[in-house]
Amino acid sequence: MTDRHFIEHIEIENFKCFDFLKADNLRRVNLLGGDNNVGKSAFLEALEIVAKTENPRSLMKAIRDIIKRRQIYAYDIQFIEFDIITHGQDDLQFKTNAVSITLKIRPGNQLSLFDDPSADTQDSGIDENQLIEFMVNDTSDKISYHKFSDEIIRKYPPPIRNARSNQKTDFIPATDLDERKLSAIYGHIIDMGRMEDVNDFLKEFDSRIESLIVRPTEEYSVLKVRLRDRDIPVLLSSMGGGLNRYIAIVCAIWKSKDGQLFIDEVENGIHYAKYEKLWEIIFKTSKKANCQVFATTHSKECIEAFSRVSEKYDHEHIKYVNFSRTVDNPEKIVATVLDSVGLENHFQLGLDVR
Repeated sequence: MTDRHFIEHIEIENFKCFDFLKADNLRRVNLLGGDNNVGKSAFLEALEIVAKTENPRSLMKAIRDIIKRRQIYAYDIQFIEFDIITHGQDDLQFKTNAVSITLKIRPGNQLSLFDDPSADTQDSGIDENQLIEFMVNDTSDKISYHKFSDEIIRKYPPPIRNARSNQKTDFIPATDLDERKLSAIYGHIIDMGRMEDVNDFLKEFDSRIESLIVRPTEEYSVLKVRLRDRDIPVLLSSMGGGLNRYIAIVCAIWKSKDGQLFIDEVENGIHYAKYEKLWEIIFKTSKKANCQVFATTHSKECIEAFSRVSEKYDHEHIKYVNFSRTVDNPEKIVATVLDSVGLENHFQLGLDVR
């Protein structure tokens, strides 16, 4: 692989459910599979942190955004748990072909951060001496746990407001993308002049579709779809969640040109009969946009479609990463990277790669 911005391999220590995990030979399109609770989403988060990190401040911002997305946005809570370090540990590490990251908790004079991570920091005994140190390659920066957690819930002006993370990355959640977020992504497509590329792929997905258009309103813009058999465009929201997700994936690949896109549960909302078409579009679009894609799935049908289609489209740059727990130690998780030929052999033998 010659693209220096691609993540070719990663080593993870003490991150969430991983005491240690290593994955080599990652390529342009990577599908992450395995049983429930084996770390697929955690691995996706680790990759996203790495992709967005250029210096200690951007590392702070990447971690803050991930915690906010998973905790505050999901539960509308007013406190956060610093849950990214493996329980009982005080540091974590990521190493890739491009960057080396270390995060350390510097103990204060009173309670350990891990004694009660859900407690309100004002009553927990954690004082301003409790520091989080962020190290990226040969540079480092520190922030108090209080200020970091307060920034996450926006109590005080952000101490990392000037941080800039890699803008050539994006994340598609397992749920339907909010239409305002989708409109913002499509705005990047307009700026790049890639509207026809998106429309061409939409036609491949559904032959009734002619184009995607933006309908401005007084408060914000909504997306509409022009259909062959309709004189008046229809709201995207009336077309079902599958089309929303498909448009989000295609547009986000172009928005992440020369970068990375992370997709959680790629198959959600899309009928299994469309899986092969979905992978065709992902393979072709990611190649044109030079975008590295990491996607998780729980669906055997989605994995099988991935395997079949990958044989037709530049399969040397397409990998399947299977996560599993070892037999001798159920707490240990390993990642096995398979190419499309190896994956197809598994199916021919009747093995369930999940």
